[in-house]
Amino acid sequence: MKTLRSQWGLTQEELAALIGVTRGLLSMYESGRRQLPTPASIRLAELYLLLQQPSTSKLHSTALQQRQLEQQTKTAKLLNDRAGKAAMEAARAARVLDNMQQRYEQLSQKMLLVQAALPTAVPGSLQKTALLYMESKLMDAMDRCSPARQAWVAYKRAACIAVEQAALKACRLVKGT
Repeated sequence: MKTLRSQWGLTQEELAALIGVTRGLLSMYESGRRQLPTPASIRLAELYLLLQQPSTSKLHSTALQQRQLEQQTKTAKLLNDRAGKAAMEAARAARVLDNMQQRYEQLSQKMLLVQAALPTAVPGSLQKTALLYMESKLMDAMDRCSPARQAWVAYKRAACIAVEQAALKACRLVKGT
């Protein structure tokens, strides 16, 4: 009996419940200290025969396949959703990066003009003060779209693309295609 229980992958509690005895009694039956009662022996034989029938295994396989198909569908949907979200984040990062690059180029040109005008401005004049103020504001604005920040956004975009590709690859694996 212990051999069958092990082959079936059942614990003593599980087999005891299936044949209608307690776990303690089943332990005594397995160790040979008691004889298995006739009703429990009959039930054990019925279980053995049940597992030998190919139609039963197909029935359980169909139920298992249905459950796995449902899980597969749910997982594929989640992966597709994640891929879509990552694609949108990557597209947004690409737009932000493009805007940052254009803005940095514009600000660089303005800075060039301000720096060209600074040496000719009279010290202490209103023009010199305005140019220094413009230079300060331009530096602040350039910091917000600097090459270092552009690199960070490019990194975020690449990470989103990698997540999208990984999610799509996992989805294909789940679907088996």
